[in-house]
Amino acid sequence: MDPILALLPATLLQFVEDQLSNNDVASDVELLDHFISSGLTERQAQQALRYRSQYLCNFYLEGFTPILKGAQARHFNPYSRQFESD
Repeated sequence: MDPILALLPATLLQFVEDQLSNNDVASDVELLDHFISSGLTERQAQQALRYRSQYLCNFYLEGFTPILKGAQARHFNPYSRQFESD
């Protein structure tokens, strides 16, 4: 698990991952502010934003996301129709 985000409660981590996956409208600055106003420290919010492009481009298996599993994250491959390692 990402050491900077490891201290987040599960519900807040779910919120962060949901925003990274689905919020393609807000700018990075807006999303950073949104994370901070929702309870993340500035350092945690900046770290979360580093994952944004991965989450927007891939559909991850629950529990096997880049924040939770790092290099062992598993994303969906539409061609093989299976989850594969990043």
